[in-house]
Amino acid sequence: MYGKRMQQDLEVSTKQAIFVDSSISDTIRTCIVLGNHRAAMKVRTEFKVSEKRWYWLKVFALATIRDWVALEKFSKEKKPPIGYKPFVEACIDANEKNEALKYIPKLTEPGERAEAYARIGMAKEAADAAAQSKDSELLGRLRLTFSQNTAATALFDTLERLGVS
Repeated sequence: MYGKRMQQDLEVSTKQAIFVDSSISDTIRTCIVLGNHRAAMKVRTEFKVSEKRWYWLKVFALATIRDWVALEKFSKEKKPPIGYKPFVEACIDANEKNEALKYIPKLTEPGERAEAYARIGMAKEAADAAAQSKDSELLGRLRLTFSQNTAATALFDTLERLGVS
């Protein structure tokens, strides 16, 4: 079984007994986390990991090690086949609001942008994106999300009065 052999080789080369019996995805993710991008690419190629799967694995692995420079560089290599939502989610999950702000404007759906801005507490930006989406249910959810914020509540009230929803 070639996969097991490759994992054994990785354990020898990294001096870490963490690869054998791991899934291909976990093996790739671990290689990236350890900074062994060449090995990650070799596993990807050998096991014909799809481009979309590769992107998911690399985005979340880079976020795990908080390598924001590498994540941004990766996002610019070409248009990600998975879109920018995973980049946003990985940054928000790591409590990196400023990093998330690099990718939120790149989200193509206004509703997704609104939700992302809401997740990092940016009421005005969330309201603007929600207004663009013309989704009354989303607007209502965001209004509840920001119900403790008087200024935000006033903003959502104004949008509702203007018939944006």
